[in-house]
Amino acid sequence: MMWRIVSKIVVLSALLIVLVFAALNSTMVEINVLAQAVSVPLGVGLVAFFAMGSLAGALGLYLAVVLRLKRDLKRAQKARGPV
Repeated sequence: MMWRIVSKIVVLSALLIVLVFAALNSTMVEINVLAQAVSVPLGVGLVAFFAMGSLAGALGLYLAVVLRLKRDLKRAQKARGPV
């Protein structure tokens, strides 16, 4: 129970820090994506690209772990033989 409260406090604190960071970096910047340009506040752009990078890294890590575990499971099933 205490762990849930602590984790909620940590998440809310991180969200507050992100919101303050985005608010303090309100200068508009232009981001060129493929053939289009998008104007966004600097803080929003940085937070968005950090989030996308984190998600890409988490996905890569997840896929590496899942594929390794599936390979290990197949090897274990082959070694055990038919049931």
